[in-house]
Amino acid sequence: MSSPIATLQPEFIWKHFDALRQIPRASKNEAAVREHVKKWAAGRRFETVQDRAGNLCVRVPATKGHEGARTVILQGHLDIVAEKNKNSAHDFDKDPIQIRVDGDWVVADDTTLGADNGIGVATAMACADDPAVVHGPLELLFTIDEETGLTGATELDGTILKGRTLLNLDSEEDGALFVGCAGGCTTEISFALSRASVSGSWAALRVEVTGLRGGHSGLNIHENRGNSIKILARVLHAWMQKHDVLVDSFDGGNKHNAIPREAAAVVLVPASFAAEAVAIAADQHKQIITEYVTIDPGLQVTVTRMDAVPAKPGTAGDSKRLIAMLLAIPHGVISMSRDIAGLTETSTNLAIIKTEGDKLAITTSSRSSVAAALRAVLDQNNAVLRLAGVQYEEVGAYPAWQPNMKSPLLQVCKRSYKGLYGKEPKVTAIHAGLECGIIADKVEGEVDIISYGPQLEGVHAPGEKVSISSVARFWDFHKKVLAELA
Repeated sequence: MSSPIATLQPEFIWKHFDALRQIPRASKNEAAVREHVKKWAAGRRFETVQDRAGNLCVRVPATKGHEGARTVILQGHLDIVAEKNKNSAHDFDKDPIQIRVDGDWVVADDTTLGADNGIGVATAMACADDPAVVHGPLELLFTIDEETGLTGATELDGTILKGRTLLNLDSEEDGALFVGCAGGCTTEISFALSRASVSGSWAALRVEVTGLRGGHSGLNIHENRGNSIKILARVLHAWMQKHDVLVDSFDGGNKHNAIPREAAAVVLVPASFAAEAVAIAADQHKQIITEYVTIDPGLQVTVTRMDAVPAKPGTAGDSKRLIAMLLAIPHGVISMSRDIAGLTETSTNLAIIKTEGDKLAITTSSRSSVAAALRAVLDQNNAVLRLAGVQYEEVGAYPAWQPNMKSPLLQVCKRSYKGLYGKEPKVTAIHAGLECGIIADKVEGEVDIISYGPQLEGVHAPGEKVSISSVARFWDFHKKVLAELA
């Protein structure tokens, strides 16, 4: 059976992407895809260098006659966000990603597509394969574990790189040149849940929030999409205004950089209150959907009565404290940029909650392009946690990539774009975290960096898709930039 993208153009990019989407490569599971790239490089007699972290550099000789040009680094990350719909049987440890073509889009319906950053990796490999691409010496830098904390870039051995001109192929907006990105930090929270036996007549209810779009917490946070953890906490808070509610478990989200799409809690309520609780949840759904009807119209709140009643749920006091804390933890856009119209400056994402015995592990992810503003939102978050009396730790901090509007590489890219399309490209920054600034800090001397890519939508969530026509435009532009640099 032929692949649905076998005949797409440009053929070299789609050929490599088709191979990549069949290799399991969730974050921290990049060994197979790294070996795939090594085998490809060995078949072409390209030199490869791997550092201790697992990052891979492939050295590609220049097109004949351009050996004296500057060395250009083409950079992307090997890992993908592994998200799927609840009813999907897909196994990210062994199954190829199932895709289809829908008009101008390559789509994965029930899982993430892996175009972030599979298209970037495929493009770098295509540059070495396509004889029509004119380029100087290339270093293809493929980092690992970008999606769970920029680990590969953070642990990069900068001595494996000779180039000081870097094209990051991990952006997701057609016709845009990115010259800066936000920095960020993750907060790991441990909520100790006291448990006790119950007496009397109690009903066990499972409450679920589903049907949300989720999305990338850097790229989509400004759209005010629904957060399943926040919405579920609101429903339980409404119940707590009437009676004690004992939380046995609360789980939602599974990626620090994704807005949580689904959440579920198992709770105990007085048996006499169970029917009213269902009615209150329905009323809460009716009210909350008015906030999200234009952005998350699929929101569902369901309550199911369970046969088995948990023997030792959380106490009433700790249950109230947990829900109050989840309501109070900030989430969403904190401020917009004063310098770049439409750019989110500072945000924070209540990303994950997971029940682990007598503990709930909670993760928030905060971002800002301004270091002082990032510190301020972290302090706000931590003030709530101190009031709640919980333990927390800030981990995985990474710096912002500061724009350089005088960059020589930027001028080459602008000139190339205008030469192709007769208009100026959009020059901007991105609220998502890119590896650019971190990589620049790992090498000696100044590194000139620009990031660009084709149009991707719905990244970090099932339904992720990439525009076919934008990949062709991206490829034409990228080839022209390489030729100019050569």
